Amino acid sequence: MLHSARHAEHGETNFGPVPAAPTHFSICYTPRPGSALAQFGRSWFGRANDGTTLQTFSASGLRGGGPGGITPTPGRYFGLHASFVAPTPLRADARLDEVRTHLAQFAANRKPIETGPLKLTRLCRSLVLQPAEQRPELDWLALQCFNAFDSYAERTDTAENEYPHLSRYQRLLLKSFGQPNVMSEYRFALRLTGPLDQRQLELVSVALRPLIADLCAGGICVDGLSLIGSTPEEANGHISGQTQGTPVRLLGRYSLAG
Repeated sequence: MLHSARHAEHGETNFGPVPAAPTHFSICYTPRPGSALAQFGRSWFGRANDGTTLQTFSASGLRGGGPGGITPTPGRYFGLHASFVAPTPLRADARLDEVRTHLAQFAANRKPIETGPLKLTRLCRSLVLQPAEQRPELDWLALQCFNAFDSYAERTDTAENEYPHLSRYQRLLLKSFGQPNVMSEYRFALRLTGPLDQRQLELVSVALRPLIADLCAGGICVDGLSLIGSTPEEANGHISGQTQGTPVRLLGRYSLAG
C-alpha cells in the first residue's frame, strides 16, 4: 500500500513489467494523458501514447480536407513527444528496470517547466513545435538527463556519412557520445512530421496552423518524463534504426514533482 501511495503521490505511471525485447531506450516528454496536447497528438497521429505497442504514423491526421499524398512518418516517431535522450543502445550489462527506477527518482526531484508560447517551425525537412523564445531551463534539463543516463548507453561507432549536414562540432559530439544533438546543440522540439518536400511543408503548415493556434498561444507545461523502449530491426547487415516494424513501447511516465 505504501509503495502504491508513493506512486500516486509522485504521479508515476508504469505499464507493467519491462519486456525482455527492447535493446534501446530513450527519455522523452510525452503529453499528460487527458490533456489538450495529448488529445491533439492522438488526433494528429491517429493513436495515443497509452503504453500499447505503438504503430507507425499514418496520414489519418490529415483527414477532413487536409493535404493528401503526405509521406508517412517513419516508425521511430512514436506519437507526439520531445526527446531529452534520443534512442540509444542499452549497455549489455544494464537493464531497463534500472533505468526506469532511476528515472522515477530523477523526475521526483525536478520541477515542471513552462515553455511559454510555441511556434510552428521547420527543423531540417520536418515540422516541429518549439518555444517561441529559448528556455534555458529545458536545455538544462536535457543536459541533466544526458549526464544522469549516459552511463546506461552502449557506445557504438556511427558512420558520419549518415549525417552529411553536421557541423564540425556536431561531428565531434557524434564521435564522442554517439549523438550529435546533445549539450549545447540540444533543442527542445515536438516533432509533427517526418521529412517532407517543399510543397508538402507548405501544405501541412497551412493545415496545421488553425489546429494548433490555441496550443501555441498558451504554450505547454513540461510536467513529466517518459521512458521509451524499442528494438531496432537489423537490415542490410547493419542496425537501421527504428523502422516501420520496430516494437516501440512507452514503459512509464513520471511527473516532475520537485
